[in-house]
Amino acid sequence: MPETQVGLALSGGAVRGAAHCGVLSVFDEEGIKPRVIAGTSAGAAVGAAYAAGLAPARIADMLHGLSWPSVAKFAGFKKRGLYSLSPWADFLAGVLDNATFDTLDIRLVTVSCDLMTGKRVLLTEGDLASAVRASTAIPGLFEPVEDGDKLLVDGGTIDNYPATVPFEFGADVVIGVNVSAQKPLTAPRNPISVLLAAAEIRGRSTGVDVANVGIVPSVSEFSSFDFDAVPEIYQRGREAATEALPEIRSAIEQGRPPARTTWD
Repeated sequence: MPETQVGLALSGGAVRGAAHCGVLSVFDEEGIKPRVIAGTSAGAAVGAAYAAGLAPARIADMLHGLSWPSVAKFAGFKKRGLYSLSPWADFLAGVLDNATFDTLDIRLVTVSCDLMTGKRVLLTEGDLASAVRASTAIPGLFEPVEDGDKLLVDGGTIDNYPATVPFEFGADVVIGVNVSAQKPLTAPRNPISVLLAAAEIRGRSTGVDVANVGIVPSVSEFSSFDFDAVPEIYQRGREAATEALPEIRSAIEQGRPPARTTWD
């Protein structure tokens, strides 16, 4: 019997994506090896670093060391976004060592949205850091990424929880990790918090949940850019993955996907 091809879908969720690292650390300990990873926004960043060979705990440590000035630079009011992601792009290039998709041992798919067509864009080739940058460019807050005739922004705009994608790329079983906030919404206090609130609302309503196993770490109380909370968020991911292990192993042993729902 052929080996079950395990796919992993990692949602967006800003700094709450550190929970993805906790989940992956448990997978490594348990010998669960995804053959394809689909990631949106924070999920794309963590998925790319993991596929490039970085240990989950190391990825979390790097996230913990970040701050707002280290990921964004004010671009002014005449640009397509209030902030440039050039510091984030430089950070990614260093972390990923200028890797490309074809150098990875794990199949990686990053999710973006094309502002010119309103359609989902799945990036599977070229420069890894550029793809992650495109998947994390929150509209209005960060400048879009130009890619030929495309203008790419955060994948959470259209598919924040890309559970269908690993099936599209050959996975038999998909494990989804959803770290999107579900905390009560509060009144924004400034233009930046308005943009972040809008991004979170969009993220809650995009993505089709067809994963065989869904992991939802308890991270709703953490804000989008609370870098100091990364160690606790990482631990929440580990706890959620450990709790889900029996269901995950059962799904892998059965090796049969649910009725597949494709993206229209």
